[in-house]
Amino acid sequence: MAKRMGFEGVLKWGVAGSTASTSLLIARDFSYKFENTEADVSDRSSIIALMDVGQVKFSIEFEVNNDNSNAFISALRIAAATGAAMALATEDFATGWGVDGDFIVSDDEGIPLADAQRLKITASPTDKNTRVPVWA
Repeated sequence: MAKRMGFEGVLKWGVAGSTASTSLLIARDFSYKFENTEADVSDRSSIIALMDVGQVKFSIEFEVNNDNSNAFISALRIAAATGAAMALATEDFATGWGVDGDFIVSDDEGIPLADAQRLKITASPTDKNTRVPVWA
């Protein structure tokens, strides 16, 4: 099995409702977050509280360097401020495993004294444009 280096990963963006096709070259790190929402399935047959997975929350988290001339930065700020969706797609390497779909985004902008300005983005799946994220 070939080991993958982080720089082989691909993050793309685009207009909601269509497949993301523009590589986000200003991206630094990106990651997936799966978080189980627990459902209590306890009954009187056990004194121990029993849990199961009720839903799975999923998000993509990534950082980009602030570059006011980049079209993604403008689109991100508009989407975050208005609640609009964006298309995002990831691959662990070119043509590799990843997710493709529409996401709503939040934007956390850092302006440190002694480092580059960066935006931290959290993208959560949405069905606003009937394009629910899928894994390929």
